[in-house]
Amino acid sequence: MKIRLRKKRFTRYLIKSLMREKVKNVKIKNDWISLEYDGEKIKNKIVIKRHEWFVGSWAKTRDKVYIDDDLKGKKNRDAIAVHEVIEKFVAQKYGLDEDTDAHKIATEKEREYFEKIGGNWRSHQMKVTRVWMREGKK
Repeated sequence: MKIRLRKKRFTRYLIKSLMREKVKNVKIKNDWISLEYDGEKIKNKIVIKRHEWFVGSWAKTRDKVYIDDDLKGKKNRDAIAVHEVIEKFVAQKYGLDEDTDAHKIATEKEREYFEKIGGNWRSHQMKVTRVWMREGKK
């Protein structure tokens, strides 16, 4: 029981710590994204994919992130790319659950990045939700 409690506390502490980390030096060029997060340089290929089940996803064994082609707008796609890269990184490095903890951290970093580049977060969320709902029905 004590070990479980310690693990839960550690996970909460880790999540809070990762939420405070800043995403730095985001560069997106020629279908590649590179950034710095948690003291590491990360680089992934961006693949625009038809009928992606989710708006974005990532490859478990390759340095690739996938974005649904129905999501329009460079800012929107770039923000999703940041989200997927961060989600992949924290899920793989720290073993966080990709659907809960890693997703929560990635969404916060996506929001920070999107607002930093001058985007309207609420509008972005609505566009992403529309694509997600449309893809889920296919």
